Amino acid sequence: MREKFNRVRNKLPKSIEKPIIAKYEYNDVPIMIVAITSNTLTPEEIRKIVDRKIKYKLQRIEGVARVEVAGGREAKIFVDINKFRLQSLSLPIQAVINTINKNNANLLVGSIKRPHDKYLVRVIGELKSLKDIENLSLITTKEGSAVRIGDIAKVKNSYLAARVFARVNSKPSVSLYIQKESLANTVKVADRIKQEIKEIKKNLRKDIKITIVSNQADYIRKSIQNVKQSLYLGAGLAFLTLFLFLRSPLVIFTIGLSIPLSILGTFFFMRISNLSINLMTLSGLALGVGMLVDNSIVVIENLYRKIEQLIKSHYSSQLQQDSPPPRFVIPPSLQKKLSAESAKEVQLAIFASTLTTLAVFIPLVFIDPGIRMLYSGMALTICFAIITSLFCALTLVPMIISRLRIKTKLSQNKSRIQSVYTSALTYILHFRYLLAAITLGGFIITLHQWGKLPKEFIGVAEQNKFTTFIEMPPGTRLDITNRIVKQVERFISRLPEVKNVQSKVEYSSAKIYVDLKPLKERKIPTAKVINKIRPFTKKFPDAFIYFEEPQEVGTKEILVNIYGYSYDVLKSLAIEIGQRIQAIRRFTDAKIRMREGRPEIRINVDKARAALLGLTVEDIAETLHAQFRGLVATYYRGFPGKEPIIKLSRSSSKSLRIKAKSSYKKGENAHELETIVRLEKDFRRTIDDLHKAVFVSPYGRTIYLPQIASFSFDLTPSEIWRENKQRMVQVSANTGGMALGTAANKVKDALKNLEMPKGYFWKIGGNYEKMLRNQKELLFAVLLSIIIIYMILASLFESFSQPLIIMATVPLAAIGAVWALRLTSKPVSMGAMIGIIMLGGIIVNNAIILVDHINFLKKTKGIKEIFKLAVRASSDRVRPIIMTSLTTIASMLFMAFRYSESSNLWSPLAITVIGGMTVGSILTLFVVPSLYLIINDLSPKKHLRVMRRMKH
Repeated sequence: MREKFNRVRNKLPKSIEKPIIAKYEYNDVPIMIVAITSNTLTPEEIRKIVDRKIKYKLQRIEGVARVEVAGGREAKIFVDINKFRLQSLSLPIQAVINTINKNNANLLVGSIKRPHDKYLVRVIGELKSLKDIENLSLITTKEGSAVRIGDIAKVKNSYLAARVFARVNSKPSVSLYIQKESLANTVKVADRIKQEIKEIKKNLRKDIKITIVSNQADYIRKSIQNVKQSLYLGAGLAFLTLFLFLRSPLVIFTIGLSIPLSILGTFFFMRISNLSINLMTLSGLALGVGMLVDNSIVVIENLYRKIEQLIKSHYSSQLQQDSPPPRFVIPPSLQKKLSAESAKEVQLAIFASTLTTLAVFIPLVFIDPGIRMLYSGMALTICFAIITSLFCALTLVPMIISRLRIKTKLSQNKSRIQSVYTSALTYILHFRYLLAAITLGGFIITLHQWGKLPKEFIGVAEQNKFTTFIEMPPGTRLDITNRIVKQVERFISRLPEVKNVQSKVEYSSAKIYVDLKPLKERKIPTAKVINKIRPFTKKFPDAFIYFEEPQEVGTKEILVNIYGYSYDVLKSLAIEIGQRIQAIRRFTDAKIRMREGRPEIRINVDKARAALLGLTVEDIAETLHAQFRGLVATYYRGFPGKEPIIKLSRSSSKSLRIKAKSSYKKGENAHELETIVRLEKDFRRTIDDLHKAVFVSPYGRTIYLPQIASFSFDLTPSEIWRENKQRMVQVSANTGGMALGTAANKVKDALKNLEMPKGYFWKIGGNYEKMLRNQKELLFAVLLSIIIIYMILASLFESFSQPLIIMATVPLAAIGAVWALRLTSKPVSMGAMIGIIMLGGIIVNNAIILVDHINFLKKTKGIKEIFKLAVRASSDRVRPIIMTSLTTIASMLFMAFRYSESSNLWSPLAITVIGGMTVGSILTLFVVPSLYLIINDLSPKKHLRVMRRMKH
């Protein structure tokens, strides 16, 4: 961008402000607002300190894109010219500007060589005081006397007229609005700024107070802390679930080692992959903490099953006599053998389940880069954690468990679970075709419900802040705007939920940044705080006041973009659309994102007359600019009133030496002040003064503006928006918490009868198109992940039919996921879609364990009757399936239902997984054995055997 811009830089008008090219959004809320106040200094004096000692230090911090200063008036040197005195000399105002500019120089002009050394030759002519400016000679009279600038003008060190007011909690301040680069880490940039502020404070006066009014990093840290707490609580619930089933502290500790070791391994891989510990990566850990123990549970449970079978076969007579059941100690050698066999038996199952979980994240490579950037950290974190947990389950857990002295007995509780399940399964398998039909019908109904769910782009987070915008009619004076802002900020400051109020007041618009107390310290959310302010703002009919809640991702607004050429037509269309949108129930703060044109006086130059008098349009414009607004003649460098003392001396070698004793204070920095030339205030206040503007032609003639130009009044655009080279006006409204997809449908219904002129059209902008595109991409990702999972299972099981049995659990999980979203009134957001993708890899794990054990028993036990085989295998695996499902669900409960500032970002994902796991796991225990038998019933080999029997 900068390279392209440099090609056209010289073609831009010289009078424009410096264009800014930086990695940030201009309308972004600053990541930090810093207020500088003092009980002894005026805002202008504070502004000097900020401009010279604070602003440039913050601008050079890595990751900072822009630092905007508001409050206080900027210090300048003004040369205010008496119009009549200048006119009497028949000199144009440019002569004064050129005189000052050309007499303020410090130039190297060459060098002089001597036999042993060389001297540089420098012309010194910099202005060192205001007296130097006053004494500059403008013209020499015929009598030989000089007319100085001081004879026709007043030179003073003063301030520009106030253009912006800044206050913090109703106290005048100088505020810094710091914006970061778009890809910079908010927390790191904020920490660097805070560290730099600490260093700056050391060199400031003690009565200057620097207050960080708003810091976006605090919200991020709070959100991360909430995720950490959910991670700890989820891990605690997972341990509690294990205790309810295993009742052995040593075994639970062994399984529990998978969690910290997997997290440590995850951090190692995150370090290699340059992933930071942020909201999404920690969310991945919190969501996956329950899955970290799944593989270890399967290994341990298989060992317990083997031990129980051993006890039943060797101590059956003792078990019948004793009550309650006795404890048995397994010999160390036998225990080692059983530990190795337990891990070996299930290694295919847990390896397959791990691969399927990892495989579901592969399609994320093909989705929108923005969503990929947001969720890739979470996906990679889960993958790293599961890979490490697999390593722990196959190596560390068997090694530790083989060395523990396991005392075990037959648990009546476990036997009861198995017996109840076995009885229920035996009965249901007789109606397996009916169960399959009911399940298929439930899935079809669920698909119908999916279409009715509201659609959202990304869940919006609850932040402890909002911004109040106050728009006044164009041309409103600064003091009028300031008067209204004071009343609004005074009302907001009195609300008990408000922590800080920071105001930035400009000519016809203002922003009030409101920082609220943390969610735990206030009883109502941000939206209700805003609703408490709305009735008060209606007292100002001339002001358009609306509110916005800043969002890191997502938005609570819906945007309608209107395209065309004529701004008058676009404005009338925007008003009509705005009125229709405002009428939609729950919609608030409908507004046109287009500033009204500002009133202006147009000076229409008669080029023919001007040419006859030796003037051009550019000459006239520059002269008026200098007279009324002022032009920068030069930069005054140094310290006003502190000139260096120079002493000359000769050393013994007779070469000229210069010793300078400076009067500057140690640590004081040099600075530059713009020297602005303009007319005195009395000659540039009214429209009549404009009519009396005087020009001097190249021939020395005095010309008045009405002689060469006419005047007219009109409105000029305050800003022009373009998108893809088309002029655009935007209408927006707050959706009141309504899902983006639902809000878009209501807008379409409201605007369907709107007649658009030829060449004009509207479309819903913002995140709506992204939402539609990304949901299509994510549906494609779901289908692709299902295909990948099938391919993995087919290769591992060496079968085409058994993977289909396992994959049948995916629609079972979808039933639970959709109805969970329906019952909790959560929209289908990107988080929910990612949750569905995750479910595809998680829910098949239970079926893998079940089908793999059926195959194992079929090979080792030689059971010929497939019905008994399915019942036996399902009964053996019911406990690990229930335990792994419960640990996964328990670890996500706090993520799903804990209300915090940023919970909306991950809550739909957790709810989707919990709903899918709950329903999917229950149905898996009955549907998978049923499908196994149905596939066996339909097997061609079985039909062949039946036909042979019938022939006999």
